[in-house]
Amino acid sequence: MPASPEQLHDLLQYCMDFGKMMLEDAGEFHPFGAAIRVDGELVAFGGYDGNEHPDPEDIYQLLVDALAADARAGGALAIAIAANVNIPAGYKSPSPEGLRVQLETESYSRFIYVPYTLAKKGLFKRTTIANYGEPISVDGPPQAFIKPGAP
Repeated sequence: MPASPEQLHDLLQYCMDFGKMMLEDAGEFHPFGAAIRVDGELVAFGGYDGNEHPDPEDIYQLLVDALAADARAGGALAIAIAANVNIPAGYKSPSPEGLRVQLETESYSRFIYVPYTLAKKGLFKRTTIANYGEPISVDGPPQAFIKPGAP
């Protein structure tokens, strides 16, 4: 059973909100994820490989593997995996930096790129403000909700 459009929106919004919080706190973030469980609950996921300074690609793959296994076992209706990326130039983004969310449910797989800029505010106590641009949505290959017999 696929997740509803509202549930997919909730996953995307969670990733955008958490990504913004991390950007404003640290100026960057490592990949993270979230899922809509079969009971409708949204749960967050982080990845840890034992390294103090992990390779973001390793953490991303760790999350893909864990969330895909959970989805295939019937534990999730939808998954989202967020990463801090450079948006491909062909997408004509107003900013090269972006939050990319891989959003998946049964028969639906998209990459949502959300361009961002960081600005400093304050004279004595500098605060970082993350500003998002308009999301860019493109088809992406499924990683978790793959139909039996599909490559």
